[in-house]
Amino acid sequence: MKSRSLQSKLFFAYISLACLILFSFAVFFYAFVSRQLKQSQISAMNTLNSSFQTQVDSAIRNLDAVSVNINYSNQSKTILDNSFNLNISSNMLSAMSDLFISLSGTELKADQVNLYDFSGYVLEAGISTIVKKTDGSKDEWIEAARELEGKKVLTPPYCTREYTKTATYDQWFISLYRSFNNQYKRGVGVIETAKQCKSVFKSIITYKKKNHEDAASIYVFDSNGDLIYPYDISQEYKAALQPYYELTKGDDSALTFISPLTGKTEYAAEAVSSYTGYTYLTIQPESVVLAPVYNLLRILAAIVALFLTISIFISYRLSRSVVKPVKHLKHIIQRMELDTLGQEKVTAYPVSVNELEELYQAFQLMSDNLKDSMEQLNQAKEQEMKARSMALQTQINPHFYYNTLSSIIVLAENGDSETVVKMCRNLSRIMRYITNTTETTVTLKDELDYVQKYLYCMKVRYQSSLNYSIHVDESLLSQPVPKLIIQPIVENAIRYGSNCAPPWNISITSMVTEGSWQIEVTDSGPGFTEEAKERITANIMKAIQNPGLPELKINGLGTINVYLRWKIFCKGDIIFRYGNTADGHGIVSIGRYFSKTAKSADETDCISE
Repeated sequence: MKSRSLQSKLFFAYISLACLILFSFAVFFYAFVSRQLKQSQISAMNTLNSSFQTQVDSAIRNLDAVSVNINYSNQSKTILDNSFNLNISSNMLSAMSDLFISLSGTELKADQVNLYDFSGYVLEAGISTIVKKTDGSKDEWIEAARELEGKKVLTPPYCTREYTKTATYDQWFISLYRSFNNQYKRGVGVIETAKQCKSVFKSIITYKKKNHEDAASIYVFDSNGDLIYPYDISQEYKAALQPYYELTKGDDSALTFISPLTGKTEYAAEAVSSYTGYTYLTIQPESVVLAPVYNLLRILAAIVALFLTISIFISYRLSRSVVKPVKHLKHIIQRMELDTLGQEKVTAYPVSVNELEELYQAFQLMSDNLKDSMEQLNQAKEQEMKARSMALQTQINPHFYYNTLSSIIVLAENGDSETVVKMCRNLSRIMRYITNTTETTVTLKDELDYVQKYLYCMKVRYQSSLNYSIHVDESLLSQPVPKLIIQPIVENAIRYGSNCAPPWNISITSMVTEGSWQIEVTDSGPGFTEEAKERITANIMKAIQNPGLPELKINGLGTINVYLRWKIFCKGDIIFRYGNTADGHGIVSIGRYFSKTAKSADETDCISE
């Protein structure tokens, strides 16, 4: 029998041991992680069910509260006569409509409130406001509410065009019925409060839209086992989903079963509302729940293959004569940093193997070339940052000049030559300041002087409608800033802060702390809307993810321009905030930290407040 070399024996022993360990680990990993994922998914689905139940119950309780308030309202009984005849005058209709709307509250707990008498008339208030003869389509629910004598009756979702103002398409509603008693506690009618299904099931609809294809399947059944969500599907599809309700008859709130639709294994969580009697069923396929496990197994298989390949290579190539030089080279690599490239000469180490000597020489050449490339790259980046800053600064808005020249024309026509001279002098200084491309960095004092000239021109234009003040700590005036970094913020403050009745106030103040400073521009306008803040944040994130020049704005440099120029100038260590004051007015802050350590861990360079 031919004996094998020690290297081959060790190789096969190590490979066999590695394969056994990795296989055992893979089996344990799959069993453990899949169980954890299943438990985590079911817990998440139970949480979803709880949130869905809370929101739907709240919507139904609101309908219930409106009907109870109407039933116990003495004002409604005062407006209606003792005979409870709903064929009433227009004044009484208006009074009852106002009463129903006030009882529904400012949040419109009910989209539609209907009051039925037993003579065939209905008083409608809400989306539709009218007194008319009933068509008999709701007699079943009216009679059910009448027999229950004050208890609520919930209808399944129904589609109607009756309450839509446009009357061009149907909408889905859920109604709650309750008997209406007169002052003698005798049932004389029925109250119906209705709400659109998209409002009742808002949390479910929002969850489905947000998660799209990854969303779990959500089904809601009433106490009779009828499907009420999803509501806008065909009867055939509802019948196909009905077997899911039978699967909820067990005692366990966490279910594992074979899908009656796909025949595949699914996990489900169940919750039942004691208030409405609705059963909430959240279902997720096993393939979705265990998808992370499958992905990790594929990655693990790739790692194992790579590991075995490396093991084969190392087992056949290593020898005693190359161990020490290779370790030496490894230590050099471990110590190497970008700042120390090319400093340590590895070729000075004696090597007895020609191939290793060539390797050392190649590594030394690579280190030297890499050092040169890094220096060239740093220089190119620095030039690129300067070019971007200059390009951003040149995005100047001509709209200011048009308005200023128009104001000068009006002043000249009115014979105010002194103001015309001062305006022309300010405009000349402004243009000289802007067009001087030899200096892209100025002091904060120079920038504020330019802002003050700009505000003077705007003051001449708007007269007493515009007031402004500048109060900046003198210790900040020598701070270097990019040219035209404050004026675009002031321009936006005037533009959006004037969306209200004058006078308009623009305030420029400073705030200095131990670790930072910032300039705050505040207006007296209506402030940022949530949509505006989201749009600005999205645009800034887009600009960060896609480096380059932002789009040129017709109405000024734009918030993105200011943010990017400030970030380029400060190299990222900045303060940039926008939002509203406690009084609801717009405020934008720009500044920086005196040192990187002054920036706390919970602060970011761009914040929407």
